[in-house]
This record gives sequence, C-alpha cells and structure tokens, in this order.
Amino acid sequence: MTSEKRGRPRRSSTRALEEAAAELFLEQGFSHTTVDDIASRAGVSRATFFNYFHNKSDVLWVDVDRALAYLSQSVMEASHLGRALELLAHDVAPQAVPLIASQFEAMEADLDLRGDGGQRVIQLAAIVAQAGVSPRDVWMVTGALVSAALEWSGAGVSRAALGNYLGEHLERIRSVVDAGSAASLF
Repeated sequence: MTSEKRGRPRRSSTRALEEAAAELFLEQGFSHTTVDDIASRAGVSRATFFNYFHNKSDVLWVDVDRALAYLSQSVMEASHLGRALELLAHDVAPQAVPLIASQFEAMEADLDLRGDGGQRVIQLAAIVAQAGVSPRDVWMVTGALVSAALEWSGAGVSRAALGNYLGEHLERIRSVVDAGSAASLF
C-alpha cells in the first residue's frame, strides 16, 4: 500500500499564502484582512494557513525572517559578520525586496506590525552580537544594517545589489568613527 500525500506541496502552499496575503493587504489594508480571507484567496483551509504561519503578520515577514535565519547560520559558519553579510548580499537579488519593506504605507500597517519589525531588529542585534561585535557597538552596526536595508528597499526598480548599500552604510560608520568622537557631531 502506497502512502500518498494529500494537498499542495509545502512550498507551493507557502508561496500561495504569501501571494494571497500580499494582494489582500494591498487591496484592503492589513487590518481589514483576516486569516480566513488569505486562506480563501490561496485556496487552502484556515488550518493549512496555521500550519505555515503563527498569525497573519508572519506572512509579511517571511522574507525578512528567512534573511535573518540565513545571516545567523552564516555567522555561525563564517564566525565573521563581514563574511556573513557578503554571503547574504550575494544571495539577495535586487528585485527581492520584502513586501513589508516596499509597501508598508500602502498596506496601512498598524502598530502591531510595527512592533513585529522592532522584534526583528532586536533579533538582528542578537546576530550582530553573536558575530563577536563588541557590546558597545552592536546597536551602531545594527542601525547601519537596518538603514542600508531600508534605503535598498526604497530605491525602486533602479536599486543596486543589497551589498552595495550594506558596504556604503558600514563605510559611513567607519568615516564617522575616523572623524572623531560622536560628541563632535552634536
């Protein structure tokens, strides 16, 4: 007797849910879209939705979460933040901007969604610390990385590779530090 799996393959269901959610968030706004709406648009059950995501905001953050997981794994393997960032930047195509970054306002994002972003910034800071960046510099580096990602995502169709933005922002930190103390900036 052969055991045949039922339903869509995991990857296609995840992608279908991501696409359905993106369409609905842009059409109706984030707060006016329900999990049932997303599942219905994707052609799956509500239970299937919860097999892949904890809540509807997780759908928006899936690309960011993947990048954070990839960066964390790369830091563990490379033991060097610079090399891990190079690997991440190499694997992220210029057109691969997460919807949450490029369409935040259009989706009428609410405070909960903004809080979810804050949680991911804290997760990024933990990865930066894991890479051996000194505790006093963790937030400075994290801020530069977030700033680079936001500038990259907002650059539109003419955007360059993510690595260009990361390098530029980290170089800005270096130039500020080389120019003197932060006190001289105020």
